[in-house]
Amino acid sequence: MAIYKVTRVRKEKPALNPNHEHIVGLITGDGAYHTVQDVVASIERGDEWYTSVPGEQDVAILVEDCCRHGWCMHRPYLSSAGNDTLATDLERMPRG
Repeated sequence: MAIYKVTRVRKEKPALNPNHEHIVGLITGDGAYHTVQDVVASIERGDEWYTSVPGEQDVAILVEDCCRHGWCMHRPYLSSAGNDTLATDLERMPRG
C-alpha cells in the first residue's frame, strides 16, 4: 500500500458547460501528475490519497459516483472527506 499527499490539482472546463470545472488530475508533493483515472485505480488497489496543506491536518481523498451537481454526470469524481477545511477541500486546492 502506498500513501500519496496531494498539493495541487489540475482542472478543465467541460465543453458543454464552460462555467463548470472538473478535476482531471492531482499533483503530489514530489511534482508527479496523476490522472483521475490513475488515482481511482490506485485507491481501488488499496493505496491512500490525502490532501496536504501546510498547517492543516491531511484529509482523505474519496471516489464518488459522479459530480455533486445534480445536473452533471461527470465521472469518476474525486472529493475530500467531509471533515476538511476550506484549505484542504480538494476543489479549492491550488492549481498546478
